[in-house]
Amino acid sequence: MSNPQEKNQASNIQTENSQNVTTQEMVKPLNAYPPGVMPGMMAPGMMPGMAPGMMPGMMGYGPQNFVYIQDPMTELAQCTGAIIRQDVEMLEVVTGCETQNRYNVFLQSNMGLKYAFNCRERSGCCGRNCCSTDCRTINIDIRHVTSAGVDPDLAKIFINAVKPCTCVCCCFCRPVMDIQLATGQYLGKIRDPCTCCDLKTEVYDKSNNFKYEIVGDCCQVGLCCGSAAEKIAEIQFNILRNGQNVGIMRKLSSSMGEFFSKADSYKITFPLDATPEDKMLLICAGLLIDYENFEGNETPSQNRRGF
Repeated sequence: MSNPQEKNQASNIQTENSQNVTTQEMVKPLNAYPPGVMPGMMAPGMMPGMAPGMMPGMMGYGPQNFVYIQDPMTELAQCTGAIIRQDVEMLEVVTGCETQNRYNVFLQSNMGLKYAFNCRERSGCCGRNCCSTDCRTINIDIRHVTSAGVDPDLAKIFINAVKPCTCVCCCFCRPVMDIQLATGQYLGKIRDPCTCCDLKTEVYDKSNNFKYEIVGDCCQVGLCCGSAAEKIAEIQFNILRNGQNVGIMRKLSSSMGEFFSKADSYKITFPLDATPEDKMLLICAGLLIDYENFEGNETPSQNRRGF
């Protein structure tokens, strides 16, 4: 028979070995952490509350709080509205130089808001800072982001929106933005006509048929009382078809972060019988309205007249 004392010693040795193995598994070697990051520290760019794989700038109203869509056309068919939020560009706020715009698009339905697209402008520095928004080239990649951990720059392009450079003068060579799927399928175009008073934007389908007219009454406080009022007051645009009001687009009053920048937010209520393609065209129309009227150093009245 074995000695009870020997049994106790063997048991103690086994317990110590088990504790050592557990400790070794729990403690990571320092080379397992990113450069400059020690145990207990967050990786560069991370903020409290950010999940692994999330990108900086996704806090607050950020995309991590929303359901992500997997089939854009199906979700567009089911949604009743959309919200467009422009990112605040701190470099632009500090230096006053125009930077490439970025927007997040959310689709609204009876199930709530779902994060759908990330929109990134592609343009040259000279064009942004030396030319008016009427004249300069604007290319926008609208990317379908499927989860919070996906880098928007690496997400799949869903829509290409292109406004070529034009020499705009009053009613001549007015800005036109062509919209097409990444596959090359043409969806339609958005045109900014020359008007004397109200802000107007025209939407055409893939067959070049006139589809909608988006009209903003020039007598609204946000359009006729200066840039400060433009940020504080909500501006409404009516979506018309054959003279009948079928939807609404609103430029929302700015948050504190947006007030000191050119960042804006828009809410769109789609026409009841709008197709997924129609809804995508209206979202792109919202982007062009922002560029043409609220991005440059010109006032909305100067932009709509072309000088």
